[in-house]
Amino acid sequence: MFNEPKIPDLLDKSPLFRGIPSKILAPIFKQSIQINLEKGERLLSPGVINENVYILLSGQLGVHLTLSNLDEPLAILNPGECVGEMSVLVDSAVSAYVIAKTNCELLVIGHSAFWSLIKGSNESARNMLNILVQRIRMGNEVIADTLHGKLPEKKTLIDSMTGLYSQHALQEKFGHMLDLCIAAKQPLSLIVIKVDEVKYALNNDRELIDDQPLHVVSQTILTLLRPDDHAARLSGNTFAMILVNLPFSDVRTTVERLRATVCQLPIRLPNGNTLHPVTISAGFCKANEDDSWSTLLVKANQALGRALEFGPNHISD
Repeated sequence: MFNEPKIPDLLDKSPLFRGIPSKILAPIFKQSIQINLEKGERLLSPGVINENVYILLSGQLGVHLTLSNLDEPLAILNPGECVGEMSVLVDSAVSAYVIAKTNCELLVIGHSAFWSLIKGSNESARNMLNILVQRIRMGNEVIADTLHGKLPEKKTLIDSMTGLYSQHALQEKFGHMLDLCIAAKQPLSLIVIKVDEVKYALNNDRELIDDQPLHVVSQTILTLLRPDDHAARLSGNTFAMILVNLPFSDVRTTVERLRATVCQLPIRLPNGNTLHPVTISAGFCKANEDDSWSTLLVKANQALGRALEFGPNHISD
């Protein structure tokens, strides 16, 4: 049986479980087991029937179309994310390789337990729909990259730590997104997010402390993205979001929701220790028709600078 003290950690990290009361999840967890994978061990393979949904508790998983180059994953999964749900939902064989990039711990939810969760909770069904939208969007982009001969460059498009896009990827998408918004007379906004300084209470765990706040922030960002929005890790502790067709007043509301959510989420380390929540600061701006990626990024960073003038945990346009 799954170790129930990990439940609060899963509620914080997992997009599948977000917003679902623990009393609904407890029976699901009681039917589930925990497994460990060694680095390089294969979890799923194409063509194989899969009857489980796996939730990553610690470590990283890579998703690969082939085994020819394991250094270039199609996607990277971080703690809290799920895998295997597509084959369970449509009752079909697996379509890609899933391989442990590091040593991993996983929660295994069986077919019947997974379906009882989806059928018994509207919130879990909505969460699953959001996850599927992300999967489909990634699949469409892979097809487009393949048709344009860009697939070998894929490793530069995904940030290995968070699984978000890289700055290069977001910059590539920006021009096309702005053109579409101009043609449709829709607004486009850029948000730059900085994780405020983390206080290192556990010196021996500094590397863990460096990584975990980034995972918490990136997962929180993902929960706020709509199908046409995009997010990336720019570098270090800085992220960006592009929001389309959203009034500027609602952009402010989204940024404030992100700030308020992050500062309430405890940072749970893989070794079981818990840190106080981190805070973020953010700057955001609206794109003009003549903006380039560089000019818009400058404006968003200037807004971030105005936020930081008030100290950490502030936002500004």
